[in-house]
Amino acid sequence: MGIQENLSALASQKIKEKNFVNHYLTFRQQRSNRLSDVDALCIAGHLISIITAKRVDSKATIDKFINASKQRLSDKIGDSDFEALLHEMYFENDVKGLYQVSPEFLLLKKEGVGSVNTKHVSSVLGGMANARQTQTSIKSKGNNFLEAELVEEFSSFVIDQQPSNEVFNYLPFLAEVFSDDLTFLCNHPNYLMQNVSSFINLYNFLYSAQLALNIKSWRVQPSSKPLFFILDTERASTERTHVRDALPALVDRVADLFPYLSALEYFNQPDAKDSDETMCYPLWMYYEYLNSCDDELKTEHLAGFSSFLNAYRDARKREPLNLDQADIEDVISSILKTADEIFTQPRSSQLTVNRKVVLAFENEVARHFIQNRRRGGRVLIINQDYLLLLTNLAIGNLEKLQFQKLIEEFKKRGVWFDQQSQQALIEFYERVGNLDRMSDSGDAVYVRKTI
Repeated sequence: MGIQENLSALASQKIKEKNFVNHYLTFRQQRSNRLSDVDALCIAGHLISIITAKRVDSKATIDKFINASKQRLSDKIGDSDFEALLHEMYFENDVKGLYQVSPEFLLLKKEGVGSVNTKHVSSVLGGMANARQTQTSIKSKGNNFLEAELVEEFSSFVIDQQPSNEVFNYLPFLAEVFSDDLTFLCNHPNYLMQNVSSFINLYNFLYSAQLALNIKSWRVQPSSKPLFFILDTERASTERTHVRDALPALVDRVADLFPYLSALEYFNQPDAKDSDETMCYPLWMYYEYLNSCDDELKTEHLAGFSSFLNAYRDARKREPLNLDQADIEDVISSILKTADEIFTQPRSSQLTVNRKVVLAFENEVARHFIQNRRRGGRVLIINQDYLLLLTNLAIGNLEKLQFQKLIEEFKKRGVWFDQQSQQALIEFYERVGNLDRMSDSGDAVYVRKTI
């Protein structure tokens, strides 16, 4: 179902007793003080399934693969002591050794059941992985005889699939670079396995942050909004306003996510019987569509929006609004303001929920990128490991990239640096030995990959 069908059904949507968000958000409210990372291997398996258009046959299991592999190798080796060693090397601890052989074995992990948060991240990043709708393959390098046999055996457990996506990307600009970066990592499987958790953590944060910074700009397509980081070795002095203001401003915007996305759920027919055929669209796509409608269709949609707004406000015990002179933009704004009212009402359960959502962002999604500098306050930082990963992704298939072009690639991914941090970056690259100076001119400074 397209946008027009979704909007035609908007007036008939039943307002639920509780607010909910099923799409576009990788985290929900923090329910305890016990923090845990998402299962990066499970998410990676899902992403690899999408980008390679492969999956494990539904009749296959890990145990069946282990038994088939042992049988295959025992026929060629015939040594019981070596078979025990083989099991220890590749099949113990949830076949962790297999994943080091080739990332393609993570397709087995994808079949496992992850936590709720893992599923949320998988869903959003999976949609971004499908942005280019191009397929790639994973070719492992340096496998020994045994590993080559395991890879060959695994091929009989894998079948082709056609990835589908019923949710349009909220941030197309980020989805494109994410898809490119994932493809790049698949072409460097050893590097992928070394950095899989960092890659998932990085993009989970960048997506969530840019979604928050774009959520109120629903009248235009999203774009990379300034979000300033510093290196973890830098000082956050008081005059660096971009750096000092970045995190507080971001947290303020994160508080808008649950209210806005909970209202958006009703636009996307949450109770549609043919859920497999119902497409989910971001707010900005609805507004883009409405601007292209003729006057008759706009009038029809305006009536639907107005009817929904009245029902929404009534269900949430809000005073009705006078909509006589309202246009579509006014009514959409009123719907979103109503959602905001609901979640900012003092001493309400909704306010408590939203505070826990913001807490989840800070403590779960962003915790690798926040540092308290005491007098300098809390700032967004990027450490050496994340910086080198980001650098390699930004340079991609090139051997090296001119420094200012590298900075632009960082911005495409939602990572911004002020002039002081850019100088610190150059000094860092010089220390690690991947900087080429063609001359003293800043335009002649190049950064090389570390892969």
